[in-house]
Amino acid sequence: MEQLNIKALEKKAYRSFFKDGIYDLFIGLILLSFGLPMILNEFGWIDYETISMPLLIPLILNVGALLFLIFGKKYITTPRLGIAHFGKTRKRNMRHVKLILIISALMGGILFFLILFKALPVGGKTGIPLPILIFGIQSLLVFSLMAYFMDFTRLYLYAFLFAISMPLTIWLKRNTTLNYPSLLVFTLTTVPILVIGCVVFIQFLNQYPIKKDLRIGNEQTK
Repeated sequence: MEQLNIKALEKKAYRSFFKDGIYDLFIGLILLSFGLPMILNEFGWIDYETISMPLLIPLILNVGALLFLIFGKKYITTPRLGIAHFGKTRKRNMRHVKLILIISALMGGILFFLILFKALPVGGKTGIPLPILIFGIQSLLVFSLMAYFMDFTRLYLYAFLFAISMPLTIWLKRNTTLNYPSLLVFTLTTVPILVIGCVVFIQFLNQYPIKKDLRIGNEQTK
């Protein structure tokens, strides 16, 4: 019974690290980094013929999102929830998550260069480029696996929104007469993530006082 209580407490503590909204905001900013260049292009503010600007915007947003994740966890979450030491199962799951992220980053890099050098054909009757279709499938698989290993339920929703964003935008551009399909799609996919993240973040700040240390499971300091 005591072992079950320890596991239940560990699970509760593990899930509490997603109650700060920082991961939500991080994911929302990453998705925004894909959509913002397309939105600005629709309004005529940037030109895809000039490759530097469309690449610079995602780079700035991605670096900013990563810094927010790192320093937000360090200076906002940890002082309030403490330093949690989890058991072997949780640690193994986090290693799986890191491996998934590394593989995903490698695949993303390969896709980027294939797109840059136009090495992949246009896919299907809809005319959606094959890299965009791969991006959607990869996003769905990667985020779903992360949601499973991290026990982060909201991430399943974000996986779906991430996966449909780019393919749906391209499909609308080529099969409808909408003036601003990128604005429509990324508003419907990015805004919910950012709003959820902001709400959860504000609730977290209000509900959790600052704590010095939290040690869970069998790996307590002796």
